[in-house]
Amino acid sequence: MEAVRRCRLLRGVVPRLGGLVVPQLARNGTAAAAAAAAVRVERATDLEGVFDGADRYAAVAGRGVIEVSGADAGEFLQGMQCNHMPQIEQGGPGMATGFLAPQGRMVADGFVYPKNAGVNFPHAAYLVEVDARVRGRVQRQLEFHRLRARVAIRDATAEYGVWSVWGPRSAALVGGSSGGRALGHVPRGGLVLDRGLAAAGDVWAVDARAPGMGLRLLVARPAEPRLPGGFERRGAAEYRLRRILKGVAEGADDFVPGVAVPLECNLDYMGGVSFAKGCYVGQELTIRTHHRGVVRKRIVPALLAHARPGADGSRSPLCVDYAWDAAVPPQAEIARVTTATADSADSADPAPAARARRVPPGRIGSTACNAALALMRLEHVEQYEAQQGSGAVAFEATCADGRRVFVSPWTPSWWPSSTLK
Repeated sequence: MEAVRRCRLLRGVVPRLGGLVVPQLARNGTAAAAAAAAVRVERATDLEGVFDGADRYAAVAGRGVIEVSGADAGEFLQGMQCNHMPQIEQGGPGMATGFLAPQGRMVADGFVYPKNAGVNFPHAAYLVEVDARVRGRVQRQLEFHRLRARVAIRDATAEYGVWSVWGPRSAALVGGSSGGRALGHVPRGGLVLDRGLAAAGDVWAVDARAPGMGLRLLVARPAEPRLPGGFERRGAAEYRLRRILKGVAEGADDFVPGVAVPLECNLDYMGGVSFAKGCYVGQELTIRTHHRGVVRKRIVPALLAHARPGADGSRSPLCVDYAWDAAVPPQAEIARVTTATADSADSADPAPAARARRVPPGRIGSTACNAALALMRLEHVEQYEAQQGSGAVAFEATCADGRRVFVSPWTPSWWPSSTLK
């Protein structure tokens, strides 16, 4: 299964950094078979930064790209997605955003980038990056609403690869604290892109969805990002794992098309929604939810374990297991277990478990090894964190092969303080 395959790619370790065991992709099958490494921490939030200590980059798998160009491209996209296009209409970095159905449910999350190239730059050309599984649906929605707008819409997936760059020196590539000149920076009103400034690529964004996410680049295939020495290439599985541990939702497994609500998927926390812009497709539900100020469910990171958290003091649930062999399918239901009788989720004869309510506390989203994202009711997450490892409250999900595993969620440290109360 895909989730199991990703785990096996992530076996192997490098020396400890800051008291944490930091994983390394195995360079060959022998190394992978020789060791099954684990990341162990004292607090769940420590997992959010476990990959941030080294300069690395990786391809982001499963992404589709749509090019939208023409005299009305900026105005057209302003009404088609939920972030503010004037932020990027003069070129430079792209931005996170979301595309909604008219009823306000998600079609796809993604990024919109100005195409920082061309004889007449800045010209009206943008690249829209979304999950490849919903690329066709997003493109059809754009074409449906085009009407008389002077825009051209085409599939550019075969032309661009998506990359993530992170680490201590990644900020310097875009004029961060190190004083480096901006990557692909074009002064407001400028007409020519100085390619001497483009250290990695012309189409890029600061990935501000969570601290430490780094940069996101679109690079013409088959080339790779042009980076300074010291940046090490990693596999797509490492990007996926670090994204999940940070609590960053991405793609159709988390933003379920036609079902997900933008604010429940943290699109507002990740800077993908503008509440100051005018009308756009699907705006009503998003704005109403925002002004009511009540979001009862959100996507949170979680660890999966065979042993019930708190049932055995010798087995900590705060461990990322690279030998994990249990695949939990996306949208698997999470159930709350209120008894403390079973100490193993996949025991041969588990004791009957009482559940507090018929409505499930949540559902599993994307997974990597035994890390997962889960859409959960915040009241349940608060109760789980308040018990301080006693094991009185536990959650479980069912794997594709029928085994049950326990789910240990936590609230990301980067969320606004009002949510953490």
